[in-house]
Amino acid sequence: MSEWTGVDVWVLRTLKGTHNDNRAQLADLIGIGDFIERAVFEEFEFTRAMGNLVAAGLADFGDGAYWLSETGRRLLERRTDRLPAGLRRLGPPAGTPITLEPGEFDRAEQVYRDAMAAGRNEKAN
Repeated sequence: MSEWTGVDVWVLRTLKGTHNDNRAQLADLIGIGDFIERAVFEEFEFTRAMGNLVAAGLADFGDGAYWLSETGRRLLERRTDRLPAGLRRLGPPAGTPITLEPGEFDRAEQVYRDAMAAGRNEKAN
């Protein structure tokens, strides 16, 4: 039986502030994830976590964008240090990994890395 993981929590936290009318692009989520954990999640981690979050009714995605559902937003309104317990109360994750277009994750990660490099170059000038 599978269990919620720290990566599920990590991806959920990257979605904070999103909703159906304020969707995030994958490059933005990669950047937020890097800010939160000082690491970039791997494609398999992201697709598996998003599949779990979507199956649990906490998030959704479409047209290259990602967002929290109302249920996910309410869960994140609580203290984020209690997210693992909140997820466990939902029962074991039952999602399957979402499918990205070939190269989509790599392109989004490159967009994020290029933006970071441009920001560093601006600060140096």
